[in-house]
Order: sequence, then C-alpha cells, then structure tokens
Amino acid sequence: MPDSLPIPTAVRAAFERIVDYAGLFPPARLPMEAAAAEYERERDGPHAWMLGRFVVPAAQIEALESAIKGSDAVPLAVLLDGDTAIATTPRARVESCEIALRLDREAGAARTAVRALRKGLSTLAPALPVAVELPRGLSSTLLAEAMGALAEGGFAAKFRCGGVTAEKTPSVDEVAAFVLAAVRAHVPFKATAGLHHPIRHLNAGAGFVMHGFLNMLAAACFAPDLDAAMIAQIVAEEDAGAFGFDERGFRWRDDVADETLLKEVRARRFLSFGSCSFAEPVEDLAALGILRSQ
Repeated sequence: MPDSLPIPTAVRAAFERIVDYAGLFPPARLPMEAAAAEYERERDGPHAWMLGRFVVPAAQIEALESAIKGSDAVPLAVLLDGDTAIATTPRARVESCEIALRLDREAGAARTAVRALRKGLSTLAPALPVAVELPRGLSSTLLAEAMGALAEGGFAAKFRCGGVTAEKTPSVDEVAAFVLAAVRAHVPFKATAGLHHPIRHLNAGAGFVMHGFLNMLAAACFAPDLDAAMIAQIVAEEDAGAFGFDERGFRWRDDVADETLLKEVRARRFLSFGSCSFAEPVEDLAALGILRSQ
C-alpha cells in the first residue's frame, strides 16, 4: 500500500529499497512459507519503500514461487552455488545474483578467478547484475587487485559484516579497508549479515559488537575524501547522536551528504544490505527519530 507518512527527501534517498530481506537465513532461519508471508506483509506496509529484494538460493526459487500468495511478482536476489541454473517463474522475478569467489592468495589470482567466474555466469546468470563475495583476510594488495578485477568484469562486490558468532564479524579496519578499496575502484557493493541495526553497538544477547548500517552508509558517502583511518572512525562510531538527517541531508558529525550525493551513493556505491529482519531496521530508525512510527 502507499506510504501514508511524510518522508523527508533525504531519508528516502538514503533508504529507498535498501533492505534485501533474508528471512530464510540465520539467525531467523524461517521456513519458506513463513518468510514469503513476512515479505508480502511488509510489502503492503507503510515502509514498503525501504524493502528491496527477497534473498533466496537458486535451488529454492520454485519453492518460493509456490509459497507466494499475492499476484505481484516478488523481486529476487538469487544466491548462486556455481552450478544451479536460475529458474524463472511468473511470480518470482530475478533482479540480481550473488556468488562467493574462491580465490588463491597470490598475485594475479583475482583476475584469473574473476574471468573464470564471468565465463561460468554466462550460462547461469546471463545479463543479470552480480555481486561477488570476496573472501575475508585479503592483504591490501590482493584486495585492490580483486576490486580492480570486479570493476573490469562489471561486477559489484559483496561484504559479510557479521554472523552468529564474534569470529564471523570483521574488524573495524577490515570493514574500512573494504569500503575504501571498493570506492577507489568504483565498484558498487552490497553488505550482508550482522546489520540489523543502524549504529555499531554491543549486542548484549549475542555477547559481541555488531556493525551498523548507518555507519556503512556514512563510510560510503565520505570515503572518496578520506583515508582508511578516518573511514575506520566512521565504521567504529557508536554514538547515535553523531548521525542524523536535517534540511541539509545526512550527517555524520560535521560531514554532510546532501540528497544528490545520497542518490549517487545508493546507485553507485552502497547498493543495499541483507537482513533476516525487516522490522528491526525500521523500528530502530523510528526510535532514532529518522522514521515516524505508524
């Protein structure tokens, strides 16, 4: 249904279709029917403008199609496993694909691996946007090489910001290095895992610190003018008051991204983030006063 609440233009520019719904995955790990029902409920809700694609493994597209109750096609972000071709269905519209890159950690390996991936995807996902998940722990040289290879291949990058254990959560410096490398190579990126909440914080239930999607947005906005140390400060920011929206646009401390920059960032840098909950990001933004509660 149409959003009946007034939305500041900068807020809409920042969050339009930003949440790719990943209810099938941990920690939610919903059954297909429950995840499909949740997606369709949110699609009819007041904040549907923030809802992006439904994330689904390629092998489960047909099961999703059977679980969809509405008549409108559901936009999909499909996870490829390397050999399962994408099945198109009337009510499940594939808009993008994601795949993990297996990469030897030696000079030149990234370009070789990306070229091989591109060749393989010519049959699995022809003419579709693809986000490639890079392995963690790459040296700065290999990370820059990998981003260069993704740029040459016309791919986006994907970065895993967390998981169900502390060990799966990258450090502040890892996140900053990824953002800087992507921006310098002009590679758009998607983030996933561990980004349910806007601000980096200690999750008392999980027992470890989780990254925030406002931190990622600010890092993407201001990275072209900053070095890795300053980007790391943004990624590490835990003061909710350091972020905000006003008549000028989106603010992190004294830096401001206006509506024009926000649109550019969302189109060409920070594409979206995956979350197994849509309600949590919305509720947290409402608690911060960025969105109005229904």
